[in-house]
Amino acid sequence: MDDQQELESLDEAVGEAQEKAESPLKRYWPVIVVGVAMLLVGGILGYFGRGVYGPEAVAANATYSAVAVAIQTRAAANKEVMTMLIGETRHYKGDANAPVTIIEFSDFQ
Repeated sequence: MDDQQELESLDEAVGEAQEKAESPLKRYWPVIVVGVAMLLVGGILGYFGRGVYGPEAVAANATYSAVAVAIQTRAAANKEVMTMLIGETRHYKGDANAPVTIIEFSDFQ
């Protein structure tokens, strides 16, 4: 009977050791699932959201703002030049307030 008891105690010890040494996959599966989900979400947002939230979008918005300011400045400068040229012009044909003004610079030699 001593041998039988010894075998039973060894079986119990082996069973306890197996329970303690459960596989890391079984123990850490929630962490692995959350990690894979985060990678998938990050990949999808990185691929589809780059044009909306990425550095290209920020640069494009800054460029659009700069272009809008440049266009407004250029339009104001062109208006000032046209006002000065029309004011100094003595010879013209047609309505002075026409929507289109053609100014011809020529040399009579």
